[in-house]
Amino acid sequence: MKNFSISFIKIVKYYPRFNFADSLKQKDLNDEKVYFTKEDEKIMSKLMKKIQESNENQMNKDEKEVKMPKEELQKIFSNYRVTYNEALLKEILIWRKKN
Repeated sequence: MKNFSISFIKIVKYYPRFNFADSLKQKDLNDEKVYFTKEDEKIMSKLMKKIQESNENQMNKDEKEVKMPKEELQKIFSNYRVTYNEALLKEILIWRKKN
């Protein structure tokens, strides 16, 4: 009979010199961050447009509200033949807003 010798082989784990898995994870995280940053910018720009439009609408509304009472005051003064100037109209409108 022949001698059978059993030898134990040591299994060596391979550790790569450069760990690509971490760099891929980091790349994915960075790509995700860039994507959501762009999405946030889009949403914020839409929100800013809405805010600007509402401000413009509010300013137009305020101008219309100021013109209406001013015209009404002018009609009242002309009906009673009262002499007036712009300063008097402004003071009366300010007084009316406070009350």
